[in-house]
Amino acid sequence: MTYLILKTSIKIGIAAALAIILFQVSNIFLVYKYFKFDYYITAVAVLFLVTGFFISRYQRPVEIKTTIREEPLSTLTNKELSILKLIAEGKSNKEIAAVNFVEVSTIKTHINNIYAKLGLQNRREAVRVYKERVP
Repeated sequence: MTYLILKTSIKIGIAAALAIILFQVSNIFLVYKYFKFDYYITAVAVLFLVTGFFISRYQRPVEIKTTIREEPLSTLTNKELSILKLIAEGKSNKEIAAVNFVEVSTIKTHINNIYAKLGLQNRREAVRVYKERVP
């Protein structure tokens, strides 16, 4: 049983316990003489509805982890591979743009695509992945 299912089950159990306690307290105060049994069932249903709403509102979605491919560099285009090689050599964006005869903004777009495809955050991670994968 996963932690998320266990946590949700506990919340539902607590809500059910609170509903039962509320029903028993209402019996103690003799409220049942003034209301029909159908109203109690409606009150419990509304209580569960509100509880379910709050549980779903505060419950975070499960993150789907992607599997790492054996060769992540195979997803890159030839242009992205050449840019990654220049990054690994320590070139700046301006220097990479000059070598490729394009604007710096184009290089930044390629670098962001590289980061997205490889699941990286910065240049240091990109250099590490490149040096691990390319002899």
